[in-house]
Amino acid sequence: MRILITILHHWNPNGGGRHQSLRSNPLPRIQALQSLILAFTRFGSNQFHLNLEDQAAYPANISKSVHIDLHVLTDGKNHVLDQLDNSFNACIERVASTVEQPLMLGFKAQQHLALNLSDQYDLYGYFEDDVIVHDPYFFLKVKRFAEYLGAQNVLLPQRYELMSHPSSLNKLYIDGQLPRHDINELIPSPPPSVLMLDGLLGPISFESPSNPHAGCFVLTHQQLHFWTQQPWWQDQDCGFVSPLESAATLGLLKSFKLYKPSFANASWLEVEHWGSGFLTLMARATRKKSTNK
Repeated sequence: MRILITILHHWNPNGGGRHQSLRSNPLPRIQALQSLILAFTRFGSNQFHLNLEDQAAYPANISKSVHIDLHVLTDGKNHVLDQLDNSFNACIERVASTVEQPLMLGFKAQQHLALNLSDQYDLYGYFEDDVIVHDPYFFLKVKRFAEYLGAQNVLLPQRYELMSHPSSLNKLYIDGQLPRHDINELIPSPPPSVLMLDGLLGPISFESPSNPHAGCFVLTHQQLHFWTQQPWWQDQDCGFVSPLESAATLGLLKSFKLYKPSFANASWLEVEHWGSGFLTLMARATRKKSTNK
């Protein structure tokens, strides 16, 4: 299976500090991006099993081999690519794009994927630079979901953050329920609320998401081509939260029926959101509630 991944990346040390990408310290952006790149390289063919009899290594996981081309899209100047270890830079192709506002880079990433439709990749992925895939069957699951239910259905992962030490809260899925009024406006005619598919470990449930954002998406060649033929393709509609979230989510909402795994079995398809930004926000909110009691 051949996959093209476009990684949306930006870092501006003079950006005001609201997000990690706008703070003076580049280390979090470097660590996040290197973690993402390393995770994708682990899908490749450099996998082996040890034969203790002859003390040699032989190829493993060849039945589900994946080839991923990683393209990192930036505005050409505000990035940490020159600060990555050389081994990581060797795994990526740099793509510089001219854009007036950095927040609009996501729409350029959409465009870059579409420009590569003629290369006939099996899957086309859009990833923010802090979204990390650990599941070796992640792409196969997304592809099989579309094949089984039809190309009008797109499966998105649940994003999570992890605590770095034992805690009463070890794992937090961060894309929780949006206000129902907002969801009704975004998805006025939602698909069936719950889908059940049988798997090896029993039934898995999928839902029309109460928060459709995932910081990433993966489409088949057929799905991406269909999207590019719609009148809203590249309309740069920023009506969902901000241009960043809109580029990752709003066009999909207009074009497909979106699903995520239900929180009851959220780990069936999930991605890690690097860092602990949402966990920190939750801890602050909890402390504030305790103080106000």
